[in-house]
Amino acid sequence: MDLSALPRPLLVALDVDGTLAPIVDDPATARIPDETRRILRRLARRDDLVVALVTGRDLRMLERMAGRMPGMWRAVEHGARVIAPGERAHARPLTADERARLDAFASFVRESPGRLERKPRAVALHVRGLDEPTQSEWLARGAARASALGLAPRLGRAVLEAELGAPDGADGVAGVADKGRALAVIHARTGARAVFFAGDDLTDLPAITYAQKHGVGAFVESPERTPPTGVPTLASPAALGDLLATLSA
Repeated sequence: MDLSALPRPLLVALDVDGTLAPIVDDPATARIPDETRRILRRLARRDDLVVALVTGRDLRMLERMAGRMPGMWRAVEHGARVIAPGERAHARPLTADERARLDAFASFVRESPGRLERKPRAVALHVRGLDEPTQSEWLARGAARASALGLAPRLGRAVLEAELGAPDGADGVAGVADKGRALAVIHARTGARAVFFAGDDLTDLPAITYAQKHGVGAFVESPERTPPTGVPTLASPAALGDLLATLSA
C-alpha cells in the first residue's frame, strides 16, 4: 500500500484496538507497542501530516494504552468526543436518569460470564475467551437489555456496548456517535487535503468509507472479521506498523 501519492497535509487517522494494539483477552491490559508509539510521535512531528487516534475507548483508557500523545488529535468513545492537540478535555456530567440506566446495564454485565468495562457514557460487555455459543447468547441478551433501558447497543469484536447518545452539538457530532462523522469533523477542522484511515472492525466501517472518498481507507485483517469487499487490507497490526514506519521515514 503506497500513500506517497496522497496530497499533503495528509490526515493519518487510526483505530486503536486490533489496529495499533494487538487484541488480548482482557481489554484492560491492551497496549500499543512501544515501537508503534515512537512511530506515531515521529509522524505527529511532521509538518505535512496530521495524526488522529479514533477509538471506542474513553480518554482515560486511551492514555493508558498510548502513553504521551503530543500533537495528536483524539476521537474517543466512538467519536462522541473529539479533542484537539493541547486541548483540555472536560467531563460531561450525567443526569440521574442517564446514570441509573448505565448502572442497570452494568448490573446485567456483572451477572454475565463476560467482563465489564465502564466509560463516561457507555458500559461494555466483553465476551472474548468464552465459547462461541455463549458469546452469541450473551451478546444477543445484552443488545435486548440495552434497548429495553433506552441505550443504543453497538456490536464490535467480541463486545457489546450500551451507549447513551452524544449530547446534541457535542464536538460537532450529535446523536449516537459514529467514527466516520468524527473523522469528518477532524478533517474539516485540520484542513487536511487527503485522509488515510485504518481500522479492523464493524465500528470502523463508517470511517473507512469516509477515508475512501477522501483518500485511502484500509482494513486490518483478523480471524474474527471478514474484510469488506473492495477495501485495501493489511495483514495485521504489525503490517500497519511497517506502513507507518515507511511513512515516517
